[in-house]
Amino acid sequence: MKGSVVVVLVGLFVLGVCGTRSEKDEVFSYLRKSLPVRSKAELCVKHDCCHVESSTDGCSLTHMPHERSTLVFPGGASRCIFSYSTDYSFQVWAGATDKVLFYFQGGGACWDKQSTFTDLCTTDALPDNAEGVFNRSDEDNRNRFSSWTIINILYCSGDLHAGDVVRPYDDKDGIPVSQRGQANVLSVYEWVEDQQRTGALDQQLSEVVVMGCSAGSMATQFWSHEIITRFNPMQAAVVPDSFIGLFPPNTEGPLAYEFGMCNASFLNPELMAKCEAQTLTTIDLMTTWMQELGSVPFTFVQSKVDEVQIYYYKALAISVGQVPRMTPERFYNESIAIMDQYNVYNNFLVFSVTGPQHCFTPYRLYGEAGPKGATAGGEPLLEDWVSTLPLSSGHSISSVCDGPPEGTPGAET
Repeated sequence: MKGSVVVVLVGLFVLGVCGTRSEKDEVFSYLRKSLPVRSKAELCVKHDCCHVESSTDGCSLTHMPHERSTLVFPGGASRCIFSYSTDYSFQVWAGATDKVLFYFQGGGACWDKQSTFTDLCTTDALPDNAEGVFNRSDEDNRNRFSSWTIINILYCSGDLHAGDVVRPYDDKDGIPVSQRGQANVLSVYEWVEDQQRTGALDQQLSEVVVMGCSAGSMATQFWSHEIITRFNPMQAAVVPDSFIGLFPPNTEGPLAYEFGMCNASFLNPELMAKCEAQTLTTIDLMTTWMQELGSVPFTFVQSKVDEVQIYYYKALAISVGQVPRMTPERFYNESIAIMDQYNVYNNFLVFSVTGPQHCFTPYRLYGEAGPKGATAGGEPLLEDWVSTLPLSSGHSISSVCDGPPEGTPGAET
């Protein structure tokens, strides 16, 4: 990893320009309440834990149970945002040695001092429950991933899993806030490659899926190309869940720059130059990845009027002095405009869900959601649609939406 950068993002909060104080308070309060609730108590009592640096076998998959998860603590440069946060870990369900689901956990974002100390991101590495794609029981045999090896890349850095920055402000113990999402992801790479070297995972993976919700959806879009090209599976798919990448005008490039994202290993020289110029967008990444990985389906899961995405748009707009104009109707239309730019690629698809729900894949409603709503179903159900991925040779999949066709083509291999 290249050298870190120290930057400052100035929050303007100019009342009367970017909205009233009551509006700002309402937006921030909503987002705090929207964060996932995960237990910090007795982590290594309630869960199996393994520390790579003290393990005699590097926390080998071969010694992990299949029916429950194990927390792997990689040590090294990995860390959470605060000096008093938990040590960084990722959550592993051992399974098939040739099939791996790389899952990026969600948990908000902390992009400046205000968002950090009003708790707009998760700050501890805490495991998810065995629900949604993590469900190992799967009595009806619908969850494709119930027998796979799953690596849940836990999120506690507040930087969309992509930062490398020491902030010019301190945590409550007087230690600089440090966002090391890149180091956390790279620690997962190193562990997976060690599993391959020792035979715990196959050298040639047959199937890889990269998935994540919310902030993890953004990370899925950032890291998917590198994961697929680095591990080179026979078949692959990318599933960003519930963050399409809609940002207020002229904020996304500076946000990436100030997270310290410009030294990320997933950026090629052209994209790195855009990052340094503070003009890099998620659309730049996605159009590059979809073109270069033409046989890999990029299958977005997106609610038509996702409330959490709307409120993060408003919060970021407020923090840089913009008027937080974002309605459900505008969100839907601007999301469609992003999809229109992806629609020129045959490997772009979307599963569009009616309603405001944020995130599906890590929850029980993964098996209930359909185009008609998060619990209203419709055909096909989201779980059944995702379980066709990666596509086998000669098979195809089409976009799903309840209502008039939105022009998204099907993908096939």
